Formats: sequence, structure tokens, C-alpha cells
Amino acid sequence: MYENYNNYDNLFFNVIPNAVGNIKIFGKEDEFIIKQDYNSIPEEEHEIWGRLHHKLISPVDQYASGEYLQGLKALELDQNAMPNFKIISDRLGKISGWVAVPVSGFLDENVFFTLTAQREFPVTDIIRNSKRFDEKYVGVSIQNEDAYTPEPDIFHDIFGHLPFLTDDAYGNFVGKMAQHGLELIKDERGLGPQLIAHNLKRLQNLAWWTYEFGVMKKQSNTDALRKEPNDMDYEIYGAGIISSYSEVMNVVSCAKRILNGSEFLNFDIEEASLTRFDYSDIQDRYYVIESMESLYSSFYDNRDLFLFEGQ
Repeated sequence: MYENYNNYDNLFFNVIPNAVGNIKIFGKEDEFIIKQDYNSIPEEEHEIWGRLHHKLISPVDQYASGEYLQGLKALELDQNAMPNFKIISDRLGKISGWVAVPVSGFLDENVFFTLTAQREFPVTDIIRNSKRFDEKYVGVSIQNEDAYTPEPDIFHDIFGHLPFLTDDAYGNFVGKMAQHGLELIKDERGLGPQLIAHNLKRLQNLAWWTYEFGVMKKQSNTDALRKEPNDMDYEIYGAGIISSYSEVMNVVSCAKRILNGSEFLNFDIEEASLTRFDYSDIQDRYYVIESMESLYSSFYDNRDLFLFEGQ
């Protein structure tokens, strides 16, 4: 992790001290790839999956983006049981060439980019609010509730992210971001650790405000995919929102002006890349893109923003 390199943090807005909090992070020296022992999953975890799925499926159907809804249908996730990695990974691979890789938890930049550049998406094998999750963080203060946990769990990774990876354009976008991150880490330009860290943080910011907590303008053709029409001006495409009932309801309530705790800002890639974030709370802002295609082109046309060489 590059959090401790901060010579250029003065260029960021909304700097949050210790943004990663108490999350356990796995690097390339750790045994981060594991095997899922599906038959040994406690019934409690299947019940948690079912509870989360049943609570979110209706608002997600009404407010998520078309790319997500089509992907969710294609993956055919079980509503009442934890996913079997092999079945889901085989299904995803046949659709888009991506595979799901079971991992020990939150990965550092090097490992995450290495996997996703190869179209391998890391998925944590435990679920929030479970005994196994509590055991992993025994003695550590970390939020662990149905509504949210700062460490990505299997529900966030599979229910939130994997449906999008059935879409080729989206998968290419994630892969290109990873390739850029690996190029930074290799440092063939000789930037040095402080500038590498700064540029990686820019890339991390962009990922956070887009494929984790992104919102876009309501698209004209998406309601045909829904059971209930979307009655707000936006669609959700951020996996961090989609996998959190509290975050979905915050977006909906703020969009309908029932609440005013979070603002909707027009997406500007430079502003988003320079704006830090908080793992531990509901987001105070959402950057609104015109469409998924506009997001992709914005990144492809402005990759120099992530090659900052200092002043």
C-alpha cells in the first residue's frame, strides 16, 4: 500500500486521514488466493446472503443501470444461497472471458491490478455480519453490519461487481485501469515512490467515484428491463452502492430531495481523480456521468492525468 507516501497529498481535495482504516490488506508475499470449500459454508452465511439479496433486489431492479440488470439476469445468482465460485466463474467466463478468483480479503494495488489486468476478478469468500468475519477481525474495531462493511465481502464482490463484468466495454475499462496501474508500479518513467503513490491514489479515487460509487443520468431505454419504472433522475452503476441498502436508499432519498446529506455533481475526471473518499461512512457526494460510454472515453482520452510528474 502507498498510503504512507504523502508528499503530494496537498493537491487532493477531501483528504480523509487513515482512509483504509483497520482493514487487513494482503500483498504478493501473502497467500491471498484460496479455495472455496463450498460444502463447509455455515448455514448462517447462506441465510445472510438470502437476507441481503431479498432486501436489495427490489430497489436495485428499479434503480440500477441497464448494464447491471442484464448482467444480473445472465449470472442467475441464487437468491437464497451463497454463490459457488466454480459455477459463477464458469458462467461469467463463457459470457465475457472474466473469471472470479477466491481471495483472502482486501488486496493491495499490485495484486489487485495484476489479477484484473488478466481479467481475473478477486472475490472474498466470507460475508459480512458472519461469525467468520468477526473471527477475522477479533480485537479490531471495524464496522460489520448488514448495511455496510468497509472490507469488500462476497456479497459486495459478486452481487455488486460481477454482473457488470458480463459487459465487454465495462470489462475492458476495468482491465485498462489495471494495466495503467501496473505500468505506474513498474515505474519505467523513473517517477519514484512518492509520485507513483500519488498517481495510484488518483487512479484509486477515480475507481471509487466511478465503478464503486458511480451514478449516471437516467437512460431512456433502461425501464424496459425493470419491473417498476425508475422514478428518479439517475441510475446507479457503482458496486459499492448496489451492494449496500443504506447507500442505495441514500441515493434515492437525496435524488428525490427527501434528504439533502449528499450532493450530485457533474462528473469531471480531473476533479474526481483529485478527490479522496471515506471507506467508513455514507458518501457525501456522487459524480454523475452522462452514460457509460462517456465514462470510458473520458478515461481513455485523459490517461495523462494519472502520469503526473510533479511541479
